Amino acid sequence: MKFPMSDILRLWVDVEYHRINNHCPGRPKTELIAYILGKFEEAGDAMRYVNTKGEIAWKATPGMLSRLTDAEQEAIDDMEE
Repeated sequence: MKFPMSDILRLWVDVEYHRINNHCPGRPKTELIAYILGKFEEAGDAMRYVNTKGEIAWKATPGMLSRLTDAEQEAIDDMEE
């Protein structure tokens, strides 16, 4: 089963997938991705929408994008010091 999602959300889902898969190997990838998307949605970091193909897709919420932007700026500031 495919899970259409935005690039930024896919990156963070992949990171979380590898973290979970290292602790709980053997579970199907689609099951773990569905679990992760559910957790992200519950936390307010992901939301579902209907894409241009009429499919249910996932994208990062504005709140998640804002936190990522802040973290990126903080990392840049730390490197400049």
